[in-house]
Amino acid sequence: MIAYIFYLCFILSFTFFIVNIRLIKKRKLKEQYALLWLFLSVLMMVLSLFPSGLDWIAKLIGVKYAPSLLYLLAILGIFCILLHLTITVSVLAERTTKLAQVIAIYEEKLYQLQDVNQHQNHSKHGGTPS
Repeated sequence: MIAYIFYLCFILSFTFFIVNIRLIKKRKLKEQYALLWLFLSVLMMVLSLFPSGLDWIAKLIGVKYAPSLLYLLAILGIFCILLHLTITVSVLAERTTKLAQVIAIYEEKLYQLQDVNQHQNHSKHGGTPS
């Protein structure tokens, strides 16, 4: 029964890895965002194939129940992904603000040029509206 769970975990991790690779190939997921997911799926595959490694790491850092270390690693991995995504969203929000400001400046310049053009056309035609 225990071996079945480890094989199931490996198959799920491997499937997740393949899905990530396909999303990257289809350009639906950028490599920089997928790296953490790929790393976590490889880590899960390794720990599924070698569950004694999880026991060894647990003993090394003083965790009494090895599966709880797996939860800790999963939570830390998710926190890393959340931090990475939060940084990305912050950068994109800043870029969006700057782009909106630049667009507003160009729109204002365009309106000014249109006004100048209208006044020049108005004066060329002897004061009659065109």
